[in-house]
Amino acid sequence: MFKKYPLALYLTWLIILFIVPLPLVFLLNTGLLDSPSNLLTYDAGVAAYTWWLTIIFLSTRPQWLDRLIGIPSMYFIHGMIGVLALGLASFHVLNAFSMGTLIKNLGNTAWYLSIFSVLYAAFFLSGWLVDHFSLAAKTKQKLQFIFKHQISIWIHRINFIVIGLIWLHVHVIVRINRISSFMILFDLYTIVSLSLYGWKKFVASAADSINGQVISNISVNSHVYQLKIKLNPHAKKYRAGDFYFLSFRNVLGISSEPHPFSVTYSPTNTPNLVTFTIQSHGDFTSKLGAIPIGSDVKLEGPFGRFSSIIEAASIEQPLVFIGMGTGIAPLLSLTQQYFKTHKIHVLWSAHNSTDFYYQQEFNKLVPKITYEQHLRRFTKTDYQNKLTEKEFSSGLFFIVGPAPGIIATEKALHQLDVKRAQLIDERLTM
Repeated sequence: MFKKYPLALYLTWLIILFIVPLPLVFLLNTGLLDSPSNLLTYDAGVAAYTWWLTIIFLSTRPQWLDRLIGIPSMYFIHGMIGVLALGLASFHVLNAFSMGTLIKNLGNTAWYLSIFSVLYAAFFLSGWLVDHFSLAAKTKQKLQFIFKHQISIWIHRINFIVIGLIWLHVHVIVRINRISSFMILFDLYTIVSLSLYGWKKFVASAADSINGQVISNISVNSHVYQLKIKLNPHAKKYRAGDFYFLSFRNVLGISSEPHPFSVTYSPTNTPNLVTFTIQSHGDFTSKLGAIPIGSDVKLEGPFGRFSSIIEAASIEQPLVFIGMGTGIAPLLSLTQQYFKTHKIHVLWSAHNSTDFYYQQEFNKLVPKITYEQHLRRFTKTDYQNKLTEKEFSSGLFFIVGPAPGIIATEKALHQLDVKRAQLIDERLTM
């Protein structure tokens, strides 16, 4: 298990869970005279508050952190920290004693809002439920015409109200206010976190608000579009397997909220041009066909660790790319980038024969790579028949597609003695 994830991920957990709240907890415990049980209750509230501030920071998607641990891990930490913060906040609310009505009402209101926020996010903004339970996925799909992604993002910003209420809650507690060192640091934590968010959201974003232009938008079949975007000369260089968050600010009917999409082609030959292969599905992607040529695009990124993982691996390790539907896009770019240095085996599954729109691209690389396509998903028996002993024992498996398909694929491969550390995935949950 520990070999699968970079050391930076465990250090990130350590810093967030313990190091970040420690200075505030220390100042509170040394400045406030109370029983150990009461101090523990207050410490829980302080730690929960610092974790909520950390969530605000993680929501800016810092690119340097992505290169260390990856966006999926960042999102997982974001979600788990929210749940853990709610747990500590619940312990604090249920065990704290206050004589002030205002103090109690502010704390309880923040607690109720945080409960709603966590439950809403768990259903509409994460894959915790919809990835594992088909009923939850179907229910979410039916409700999305009301609770669209853009609306869900705004609802999730209730966290800012929670933070404001807790900030007031602490400031109206007289005996806490007397601990000047604690209050100074408490306010500094709040100001720094919100300032970083504001800078990323408004200042940095506005400075690079238009960094691409649509030069081609074609349908490769009835439900898949290929979008080509010309990057401006100052855009950051991307790597094979990377992805961007795209937003269209001036296109009528298209949400301005950013959505993630993986690059399709390797940047080797066209470093200033990026191509995306997008399935028309959901409230955002269903309208992509209406985006006119010449539209300005904001690209946030690039993000991704696929190239870093491959370059850190031994060239003797075979690469097995398993793509489901449009999940083949980043795997095509990786194949183009690394077919000269690594042994690559591509397995692409789709629902219809018309969905193999990049078959010619892969056939150009045969026999330097092994390429196989299959209607419907590959089964455990298919993997037994198609993969070699070396691929099972030492290969790196890159799996991209819908979350339920990835979960089933990883389960089948694990049953065939493929170690968890060999499995790297990117889930098309949103």
